[in-house]
Order: sequence, then C-alpha cells, then structure tokens
Amino acid sequence: MCRSPFGGEACVEDIDEIVREFLVESHENLDQLDRDLVALEETPGARDLLSSVFRTIHTIKGTSGFLAFGNLERLTHVGENLLVELRDGKRSMDHATTDVLLRMVDTVRALLAVIERDGTEGGVDVDSAIAAIVAVQEGKTAEVPHPREVPAAEVAPQPPVAWASEPVAAPVAVPVAVPVVESPAEPEPAPAAPAVPEAKPKAKTPRAKIAKRTAPPVSATVETLAAAPPVPATPAPAPQAPAPQAPAPAPAAHVQEDADAALHAAAQQALATAAAAALEPVAEYVPVKELSTAPLEEVGQLRTAAESSIRVDVDLLDQLMRQVGELVLARNRLSRLAGAAQDADLARSAQQINLIATELQDGVMRTRMQPIEHVWSKMPRVVRDLASACGREVRLELTGGDTELDRGLLEAVKDPLTHLVRNAVDHGIESPADRVAKGKSSQGLLELRASHAGGQVVVEVRDDGAGIDPAKVAAKAVSKGLRTAEQVAAMSTGDLLNLLFLPGFSTAEAVTNVSGRGVGMDVVRTRVEAIGGTVDVESTIGVGTVWRLRIPLTLAILPALTVEVDGDVYAVPQVHVLELVALDSARSESAIEYVQTAPVYRLRGELLQLVSLAEVLGLGRGQALENADGVIVVVGADDNRFGLLVDRVLTTEEIVVTPLATQLKSIGIYSGTTVLGDGGVALILDIQAVARRTLLEVERGQSGSLLSAAQAAASDQVEAAQLLVAEIGDDRRVAMPLASVARLEHVRSDEVEMVGGREVIQYRGTILPLARLDRLLGARAEATDEMLLVVYTRGERSVGLVVEEIVDIVEDQVDHHSEIDDRGLIGSTVINGRVTELLDVRAAVLAADDQFYEDEIDEREVA
Repeated sequence: MCRSPFGGEACVEDIDEIVREFLVESHENLDQLDRDLVALEETPGARDLLSSVFRTIHTIKGTSGFLAFGNLERLTHVGENLLVELRDGKRSMDHATTDVLLRMVDTVRALLAVIERDGTEGGVDVDSAIAAIVAVQEGKTAEVPHPREVPAAEVAPQPPVAWASEPVAAPVAVPVAVPVVESPAEPEPAPAAPAVPEAKPKAKTPRAKIAKRTAPPVSATVETLAAAPPVPATPAPAPQAPAPQAPAPAPAAHVQEDADAALHAAAQQALATAAAAALEPVAEYVPVKELSTAPLEEVGQLRTAAESSIRVDVDLLDQLMRQVGELVLARNRLSRLAGAAQDADLARSAQQINLIATELQDGVMRTRMQPIEHVWSKMPRVVRDLASACGREVRLELTGGDTELDRGLLEAVKDPLTHLVRNAVDHGIESPADRVAKGKSSQGLLELRASHAGGQVVVEVRDDGAGIDPAKVAAKAVSKGLRTAEQVAAMSTGDLLNLLFLPGFSTAEAVTNVSGRGVGMDVVRTRVEAIGGTVDVESTIGVGTVWRLRIPLTLAILPALTVEVDGDVYAVPQVHVLELVALDSARSESAIEYVQTAPVYRLRGELLQLVSLAEVLGLGRGQALENADGVIVVVGADDNRFGLLVDRVLTTEEIVVTPLATQLKSIGIYSGTTVLGDGGVALILDIQAVARRTLLEVERGQSGSLLSAAQAAASDQVEAAQLLVAEIGDDRRVAMPLASVARLEHVRSDEVEMVGGREVIQYRGTILPLARLDRLLGARAEATDEMLLVVYTRGERSVGLVVEEIVDIVEDQVDHHSEIDDRGLIGSTVINGRVTELLDVRAAVLAADDQFYEDEIDEREVA
C-alpha cells in the first residue's frame, strides 16, 4: 500500500523513492541543525542562522505532512511556533530554549530512524518533547533529560523585526495583497498558486517530484491554504474549509480539476482577508518587489546547486574502486613485462596506460573522499552538552574542516575522535574557578585541527587545560601492576604518556557516566591502528594536551615496499618506511651489538633496536644477526623506531589491499594480502602489530631499561659521519653527507622538462629542480634512458642531484681529509682504497634552486 495520502496502483515505488530521499536530506539537515542551534545560542542575533534553522524545520514539517507522518509533522509544527517567536523578536535565544530545540532535533532524528527501519512512526515518545517546548513558550521550566549545572548567560531580548526578505516569514496571501488593492477588479487569483512552493525553498526534490506526478486530495490542499497565518495587522484569521471524514481517492483524470477549484476558493478567501487588511494602517511598508524577487533568486541558487551534483549509491562507488584495483594490478603486470621486453613501442604504450590508469585511480578515489567536516559537525553539540554536564566553560574552534578522507576511514574515526573530545572536556579543561585561580580565562579552549602531511591526514585535538602529569601516570601504572617501578624509572616522558593507551588504565579518581573505567584510550588506539593509523599524545603541565592522529588517505590502494625473507615476499606499507640500510657480514659483525638479549644497530650515533623478520614470522632460521647479510628496513610505528632485518629489498609498487582470510587473522601481524605485478601473492605486514609483539617482549624484560639507558648514552657520543658515495662519470667518485638525503629515486630521462632555463621533473605532485653533478664538476656521464636522483630536502623544498651510480654508504672521519680549491668541492678523502672527492652540497643545491636556503638568510637578517 501507498504511504502517501493519495491513491493509485503505480504510486508505491514513486513514494518509496520520495521517502528515501526525504530521509537522506532530513538526516543531513539535522546535522546542520545541531551546529546552527549551538552557534545561535552563542550569537542570538544572527539572523542568517535563525533563518537556516527555520527553513530546515519548515521543510521537514511540510514534507512529513505530505507523506502522512503525523507525529513528525506535529512535533516540528510546535517547534516552528517557538522559532516564529524567536524570529519575530518576542523571545530571545537562551539556554532553556536551546535545550528544548535540541531535544526536538533528537526526537526528530529518532523518528526518522524508526521510519527508515519500519516505515512507521511507532515507539517514539513525541508528547514529552512537545510538552517541553510548550512549557518554554509559556515561561515554565521545561523538564529536560540532562539537567545542566552551568546556567547560560542572560541575553538581552532583541526588538521585534520584520524580515520582509525571508520567504518563509510571509503568509501565503501576502505577495498578492498589495497588487489586489491597486487593481481590485482583477478577477483571476492565479498568482496565489506559486506562493505555496515559494514558501518552502529548501524542500527541493520531494516536492518537485510529487508536483510533477500528481496532486494531493482537495481536502489536503484546502487545509494547507486555510491554515496559513493571517497578515499581522488583521485580527480575524482566514476561515477553514470543512474537511471530509474519509475522502475517497479521486480518479487521476479529475485530481487536477479538483485541486484547481480548491486553490481558487482558498485564494478568494485569502484575497478578501488581505484586501480588508490593506485598509488598516500597517506598522511597516514592505515593497512588493522585495517580497517577490528574493525568494525566486534563492530558489534559483538552490536549483543551480542541485543540478551541479547527484547522489550516487555507495555500493556503486565500492564496485568502481574494486575495478580500479584490478586495473592497477594489470598495469603493474604490464609495466614489468614492458621493462623486461626491451621494446621501445611497448614501453611507450605501457607508460601511456600507466598514466591513464593513475588518473582514473585518482578520480575514483576522489569520489570516495569526504571532508572531515562531516565528523566535526556533531562536535559542537557534544562539547556543549558535556560542558554543561561537567560544569565547564568551553570554546570550540574547528580548523581544516575541508580536509578530505576516504569515507570508510571517516566512519571508522568518528568514535575515536568523539572520545578524545569528551576526554579533553572532562579530564583536560579545568573548572572555571580553577582556571581563574591559575590566572587563566574562565573559558577553556578546545581546538580540532586537520591537515594533509606526508600522504596522511593529521588530526589534532588540543586543549589548554591542566595537562597530564607523567609522575602521576607512572604511579598509577605501578599501582595497577601494569609496569614495575624499575621500568617506569627508565622511561622518557613520551613513553610514560603512552602508558595511557594500556588496557584498563585511567587517571580518573572516580567512575562517572563520562569516564573512569579505563577502556577509552585503549579502544581509541586499537580502532585507529585497525585502519592503518597511529595516535600519540603530547602534554605540558599547566599548558595543555595535544592528541595527534595520523590516518592514511585510503586503505584500498597503497604504495608499498616489497621485501623477501626465506624466499617469500612480504609488503611493507611505505608510510612506515623511514630509510634502508645495507648490511653485510663484515659490517654486521662490527655494527650490531647486544644490550642483554636485545640486538641493536648503531645508526648515526643512535642505537636502533633490530628485529629479525624471520624470527617474528616463526621461520626458525636461527642465524646470528652479527653474521647476517641483508637489508635493515628502518620503520616507524607510533613513537617507536626500529630496524626490520630482511634478506633483500625487491621493489616499490602500488598494491591493492585484499582483506585477510579468516585463518590468517588470528596470527595478528598481517593487515591484508595483495597480488603483485608479477602475479605472485604477498602478505602485507602490520608494522604496529610487529612493534607491539617484539618491542613489548623487550620492554617486559630486564633489557628494556638497559636499552633505554644505552640509547640515551649513545645519543651523547660523537660518531664518524656517514657518507653516500656515488659515481658521476669519467670514473670519478664523490661523497656527500647521508644525513640530509631524503631518498633515492629512479626517473626516466624523457620526463625532464625545462623551466626558466633549468631542468625540472614532476615529483610527488611538486616540481623538483635538478642539478647534474657531472656538468657541475666537469665530468662526462653517458646518456641513458634512466637517471638516478639523490633527493635532498629542507622544509618544504626539495632538490634532485643527478648521479650515475650509487657505490656505497660508508663511515669516515671527515676531519682527516685534504682540502682542495675547486668549485663544487670542499676536499677529498680516501674511501675503500680510492681517492674520493667531498661534494660541496650547498653549492650543488644552489645550482639547482637558488632559493633553497632562503629561510636561513631571512633568519640571519632578522637576527
């Protein structure tokens, strides 16, 4: 059966579609309502906010009435009456008014959820919300579900104002009243008909579709027009036409005739009332032009916005993403075949397909992106309610709401962010009295920031509260038996703060309905890490706390480093890879040390804990690390940095993430599987899980505290500098400091472009200037199809130094070298039995980008 008030066998599918669209738009409007009402409480005189709230409620009321959702219409009608008093200046927006309006929004949201689930309005208490609104209108104290402890500040009442330009403020007959007075003999009341849709400019799609298909019964039309409020200067309301008790469905051929007759009769009544009102003096003259054109302009703008976007089923986007994933796999396979075939035509075709596939992948991924504002839209309401319940005064600032994130990750991060916000209000920000006693403002500041950084989205939750005392955290951890006194004594401040993420840990003195049960932060970290993200915390006593989440842009397609262990291939997400260190048996014997049972590698003056991937995987190879050959993949997980020892590094490529089979999930160190470009299958390592499994074992043993002490001592020692040795042509070798090298890249020679007489390439979405060391130092290098770049990075700027071949990474006492007077060089030294020139990196970089060190010059000028 149809849920609409009109009949017809073909209407069921149409009305179901209208109901679905009504539910989608209403949910979006309710999220906006939460923000607008909280903002309106802070700035009661903001007419644009009040207009937005009024239009939204008016739209929901009108459409729900048409679709025969009586309880929803009744609730929103009472709420609209209260908004009319606010709009007309009869009352001001105070705390109690905001409470009942927010309660109305919650009830509307509950009704929509029931309608979406069951198709009816049953089971939702509407009467209590209506009674609360009526009580506020009558000046009584409304009973609200959550009593507030902090009263809202008194707001001076605003004088009554006439919003002539607001379409919803004008009754149906007003746009016609003045013309009738000027030309009373005009017999045709047709101009009154367009006023009905103009009074609801936000009811875009449902109303438009319904009007095109058919019209409601005569009784519904007459009641709608007759119930319109009269002109304020006229005391007598327009008479209502009697409605039949049970109107029978009219045949489709006669519906429009009946509707026209009803409109004609109702319009005649409205015109007569308006004509009588025109003879009375009015408080303020409203020009006809202002009333008639402003709504049309607004409707036109809404129509333009609607035509510029469409709704797409999420399942369709997911299917497109899967197809793009298959295309990426085929592209990777084709690229490998083209590289092995040594066919120039095939290589060019593969490169073109690679470009098209990459652009298509970016386009499809953008369709799944949504601004993080969708998550933040609920935060003003959460902060307001929680601040009132906890007796806090909090000002919320949102920055970077347009930062986009994959919709799946956006949904996954909602609960962790909400918990961090609640934690900041309850634990972080002090009470107004405590803040004033400390010399702070009584109102605390809570900031939410979002930005892109390094292929990730960084979200920060900042407060200017009391901060977290590491000593208190350490004492709590010891008292709960989570750590020993010896372990916490050897921990740094950051390590102590990370104890907050342990299961069962809480610093709250008492359990409340907000916090204190010790399950919050553990869940936050678990959920963030489940989507490949990280979370850390920084805090200063008396200044405040920062919770920082790093979330990947998407989990569908990821850049990864493929490595080999015992003949099997594994993928390491590149977001965790910091650098690679080559290791041979001769070097490992001198470079790998042990602190108790924990192996470490001395890397540029710091002790890097080593983890054998073979041992983690349980391969039982049993090879001693000090005699090992292979590569150390330096990875970062949370605040931990360690070296993952593998047999060899294969390549880097974009991989399509496939969920793990049920049998592999229990292992706990894999995050997915993928098909590589050569057709082989690889398991994707979960670096956070590897870190937890291996580093936690060390931390629990005696070697944990000894390792921390050894790392602190190593940072104070001076070590020989590490140099990157490269050939540049004519059998000449140069060495350059490794510390500033960001990465090594292979690029095709035909990708080089000229800009302002200098060579550049497009690199990771930016323009990378190039400096050819062979030309700079007077050597001759052979022309090849590929170039090897040593990328130097400083802040936001990068430069690529072109070399012929990477020879080695060595350690050298750079103070024992002979100085030479040559452009581009600072001296020479003997490395592995050969004279090697020491590159003047600054001169080489400036040859490619003369603005590279501009910030350094500015600092000197300021000094």
